[in-house]
Amino acid sequence: MSAKTIRLTVADAHGRHDLVVAADSTVSELLAVGGVDLRRYVGITTSGTAIDPDSEVSVSPGDGGVIWLFDRTQAGLRTDPTSKSAAPSSPRQHPLLLALLLVITSVLVVCAVIEPAPLIVSASSVLLLTAALALLAQPVTDATTYVAFVAPFLGCAAGAVALATFRDAGGMMAAGAVAGATIACVRHAQARVTGSVPAATTAVIAVLWAVVAVVDTAAFLAGVPAAAITAVQLACAVPVFHYIRAAALDVDAHDLIDIPFVIRDAQGLRFEAPVEPSPVHAEEAERQFLLARRRSEAGIISACALALLSALYTVTSATGHSIETWCVLGGTLGAGCYFLLTSRMLRNGLARAAALVTGALITAIAAAALIMSLQLSPLLVALILMLAGAVVGCLTVPLSRDWRSLGWSRTGDIVEGILLALAPAALLYGSGIAGQILEVFS
Repeated sequence: MSAKTIRLTVADAHGRHDLVVAADSTVSELLAVGGVDLRRYVGITTSGTAIDPDSEVSVSPGDGGVIWLFDRTQAGLRTDPTSKSAAPSSPRQHPLLLALLLVITSVLVVCAVIEPAPLIVSASSVLLLTAALALLAQPVTDATTYVAFVAPFLGCAAGAVALATFRDAGGMMAAGAVAGATIACVRHAQARVTGSVPAATTAVIAVLWAVVAVVDTAAFLAGVPAAAITAVQLACAVPVFHYIRAAALDVDAHDLIDIPFVIRDAQGLRFEAPVEPSPVHAEEAERQFLLARRRSEAGIISACALALLSALYTVTSATGHSIETWCVLGGTLGAGCYFLLTSRMLRNGLARAAALVTGALITAIAAAALIMSLQLSPLLVALILMLAGAVVGCLTVPLSRDWRSLGWSRTGDIVEGILLALAPAALLYGSGIAGQILEVFS
């Protein structure tokens, strides 16, 4: 039984109003009393779901909910930087081509690794390198931004396959990382010459590839095992993923805060008067938003790809029943859960999909490997799965009704912070990289 009155908020582009209304009143009655033209405005929830005007406010949006008023007449007139940059901003424009390239690349790499005959290795390397160079030949435009993501990956595969005959995973990783970094830097140089907006994407990708190439090459020359390298890469992918979301926006503090009006205290004897802030123009703000979105998208997708590829080798190499193995598998599981939790905070569709897919695959692979390593009984595993299914089933109904809870969100933030701190630490301990470094410098 609903309460007699509920609290909700009605908000639009100009402001918001916190109200206490009767629980049995309808949305249309509430908006009509407030003088809202129902033919012009439509009410939506925080997730973008349209609200039925005839539904009771206690049902939708519910107690503590928000009714956002969307102006129908302005839907086709406003210039939203999100909508302008959504189409050309990344590899989403050519899904069939990218899927085909991924399948062909995977087949060539698998065949070369399983049967490293000279003819197979040579043919695979030439084909992959030719594909990467063909992509680099395309002009730098918004429509070809996907080249910055795909070409380094093809170059990395070509460099790794070229050393498949030596059956040295560390050498293959180093060669692949150097080849991928070279192609990424070449693409960034092309973007800088044209002075185009895609340079924001290529810069992040080139930096990440260069760092991975330096680390992998140094580890290979120092004789560090490949499993330890991939565990370190996975441990570093988690904080990189966390950092890139906040560091993507590069705006001067004077553009965000009107400093002369914030400072009210008496100025000191050696204090310099603050500089008058420059005016903020809509075009510049839109450009800053677009660049930040490109940087964030490029960093998130690259971090997800690095984490997924590193997790595949890390999990398959983690054998035995030692504490180190369990730490590696547990850290990998924690990293996968972190990607899953963080995806709820991403607004960009491609970045959210990358985080969800990466988190789901890493979590599933690590959980299966951890169960086999711990040698849990089938009955205990079935009981855990039944409990998890019951919890998910209980949450399905309220989530389908657009249920939101600040408490659950805060709980997710706390768990996310714990995983961010513990998962990389467990991976670093389980990989034994500290002992490897001490051995190298001793």
